[in-house]
Amino acid sequence: MHIGQPLLELKDIVFSYTKSAKNPEEKPLLSIEELVLHSGNKIGIIGDNGSGKSTLVKMILGLYIPRGTVNLFGRKVLWGNHYSQLGYIGDPSLSPGYTGLPTDVSVRELLNSFKAICRIERESYSDIQEGLGFDRFLKKDVKHLSNGERKKLMIFLALAKRPKLLIADEATDGLDEKSKQFIIEKIEDISTKSELGILWISHQHHEVARLTDTVYELIEGKLKAPSQKSFNCNIETQPQISVCGSYHNLTSKGWLEIAANIYTNPMISKFEVKGRRMGEGND
Repeated sequence: MHIGQPLLELKDIVFSYTKSAKNPEEKPLLSIEELVLHSGNKIGIIGDNGSGKSTLVKMILGLYIPRGTVNLFGRKVLWGNHYSQLGYIGDPSLSPGYTGLPTDVSVRELLNSFKAICRIERESYSDIQEGLGFDRFLKKDVKHLSNGERKKLMIFLALAKRPKLLIADEATDGLDEKSKQFIIEKIEDISTKSELGILWISHQHHEVARLTDTVYELIEGKLKAPSQKSFNCNIETQPQISVCGSYHNLTSKGWLEIAANIYTNPMISKFEVKGRRMGEGND
């Protein structure tokens, strides 16, 4: 039972890009009865490319207006509003409350302004800045950043202010292995020390199993419980890579993603998997 106002609430959602009076029977791209996320909830949504994941995110941010209810922090979402309690990682051009990351400004200048406006103390961001290797591109103009560098900048802006709700859309795409490992472990650390709400949207099944405890599949525009059997397990490798850690509800698709990471990494000399099938008592 949850007490208090939801951080995110979707109800009776119907959305289509092309539906009109001429095509009243056209099947909507998204049709979601309900999705409610409270403080401390960690919800994952998996789906193939083209399943509507990014469209769902744009609705939550207020870029697309569906039929139904989309509320952030108890109010109807509106693109252009600044949500100080919201952290967003995804497409850098969709930063909430803005039209995109600013240009004609260096990364250092942007970070300094951000820290001052949000009144962020050094202990809240120094490890994130160091872990993402910002020293290598602080002097760059934001418009000259690579895709991976822009994603790192988004991660910093999302996490350094310690949000109440984190929305992540393919958050690790474009990142190197070291950065993936750092950001996943950092989010795990933050979520264990706070009531951070997480909506982690990805085609990577193992990421969703790692960072969330309630998982939905986006299939034919609807949110459904995964059909595959799953395991709770812990995975370790020597040396450690980003897939090391504890997983909840890991399906066979997620395991295949992890195995591909392990078997294609020539540095891995050993790995160990300990787990238990959900609903059964034997390891």
